[in-house]
Amino acid sequence: MMTSSPPLIYWKPSTLEVMREVTEWRNEGLPVCYTVDAGPNVHVLTLSSYADQVAHRLNQIPGVLEVSSASPGGPAHCLSNAEPLIL
Repeated sequence: MMTSSPPLIYWKPSTLEVMREVTEWRNEGLPVCYTVDAGPNVHVLTLSSYADQVAHRLNQIPGVLEVSSASPGGPAHCLSNAEPLIL
């Protein structure tokens, strides 16, 4: 989006601040990283044993509106009676 004409930048100052903070936490030894979707949302990844600590730190950053937590889903499995998916 940034290279389109005209460019469109979804990121906000708080988006960059979260990215900066997460980088700092990682440099301090906290097992954490981030990725960004097309919008201003920063997805912060860590081990489940650090999730509460990371969520607390994220909530302390001005401009962070909401922190949601999720865990990996279970293993993939086949649906035996599923209808075929036609695209």
